[in-house]
Amino acid sequence: MSVDLSEAIKKLQRMGGITQTGVLDIRTRELMQKPRCGVKDPVGEEEGGRKKRYVLAPSKWDHTDLTYRIENYTPDLPWQEVRRVIADAFKVWSDVTDLTFTEVMNTKADIMIKFASKYHKDGYPFDGKGLILAHAFFPGKDKGGDTHFDEDEKWTINSNGEGVDLFMVAAHEFGHALGLSHSNEPKALMYPWYQGYIPDFQLPYDDTLGIQVIYGGKGPYVTFRPPARTTRRPNTGGYSTLAPPRKAPIDPCKGNFDAIAVIRSEVFIFIGKYFWRSREPKTILSSEPSTIHDFWYGLPDNVESIDAAFEHPTNRRIYFFSGNRYWIYDGNSLSNGHPGSGKPITDFGIPQDIEKIDAVFVWGFNKRIYLISNDMYWKFKESDEYIEPDYPRDMSIWKNVPIPVDTAFKFQDNTYFLKGKEMYKFYDMKMRVALNWPKSIEDFLGCGDRFSVRKYDSKNSPEKIVKKNSASRRGGSAFGSILVLVCLICIGLSSI
Repeated sequence: MSVDLSEAIKKLQRMGGITQTGVLDIRTRELMQKPRCGVKDPVGEEEGGRKKRYVLAPSKWDHTDLTYRIENYTPDLPWQEVRRVIADAFKVWSDVTDLTFTEVMNTKADIMIKFASKYHKDGYPFDGKGLILAHAFFPGKDKGGDTHFDEDEKWTINSNGEGVDLFMVAAHEFGHALGLSHSNEPKALMYPWYQGYIPDFQLPYDDTLGIQVIYGGKGPYVTFRPPARTTRRPNTGGYSTLAPPRKAPIDPCKGNFDAIAVIRSEVFIFIGKYFWRSREPKTILSSEPSTIHDFWYGLPDNVESIDAAFEHPTNRRIYFFSGNRYWIYDGNSLSNGHPGSGKPITDFGIPQDIEKIDAVFVWGFNKRIYLISNDMYWKFKESDEYIEPDYPRDMSIWKNVPIPVDTAFKFQDNTYFLKGKEMYKFYDMKMRVALNWPKSIEDFLGCGDRFSVRKYDSKNSPEKIVKKNSASRRGGSAFGSILVLVCLICIGLSSI
């Protein structure tokens, strides 16, 4: 692949807010197939070390009392509904600025609106039903502010069914007509790709900040700040206190696990704030679950689930991942010096746009640690303090493994991937899922013998269970590793 093509792909990935691999991986191909706005994409610059999300156009209106005119209507919707939706889309911007928008009928307006197909005499023909939904011109004379919708699309209102929601597209295009370019913030209205109908839509912070930089805030200028993060139940220490186990309103036999990990030779199943544990898989559900805050001391209250977990194969420390942060534990207490607020996964070299880690596992073939997020994976260096260079790589190399996975774990020298209720056993030597898999997780959990709810027993409190387990801890796995491998296969697998 040429350098120019690789840079073009990285630019697209940067605009799409996905990891910049420079190759046409699965996420990039999916992005390219999504419906989007036809306005070209600039890329924000760095401002004081912070990545700039919203991007301003080179022009703005020199007056705030703007007019608009709807030149024609789509046959997909009643004309009265189109007028209402257009007015609502303008109101998104007038609610946060001193801009006003007045519809005119028979005269030239600042913003001329029309539905058109293919070539329509503005130099930017539409592509028919599919990728390009609409486009708008930045503020200025002649065509400045004009907004066009592709008539070949099926226009809808308040629907995520077949078709395109007119309100969401119009609100986006009017952002261009007012002087905003595209943002690479995926949650912003000015993100180039169509996001679908959003009930009770409110203008996101990124767009609000951008438009107010141009025209000021509503009334006296207001500098908007993101809402402060709050915890579920604050207390003096910022952490939860010990409490008896509670009945989980969740049925593990239905699948959809947040994480599964083998820790101290026990299988731990995590769903939401609850977890189950047992040394024998089919007896996991024989007892009442505990909550992560009752057992793992020092885990912040605002951590409501565990996305991934694993026990380090050499130092026996336990790693938990939730959102874009991670925690390291010795037993069920935070490792000495590890902050209660956790550390960012970027410490490992994970890109900033990765919002969560889906799974972490120790691969039985080489005893190396792998992290998965969506359709990408990384491998830790031998030091386990940073990811290897030349990563991420595409998950398609793990043949027949579902993308994305819910979790992955190593059990009895085999690697398992889970998606929903299905469990995939991976065949290391052939780099694919084993024959006759996937299978239902129900057999692994022993779902045939439904567990019964037991009352809380102080003899089995979390503190005493920890002491009991540490006193009875023995040895390691009863299964050995494969001793003889074909050299060519070894070389191939070692590069994964």
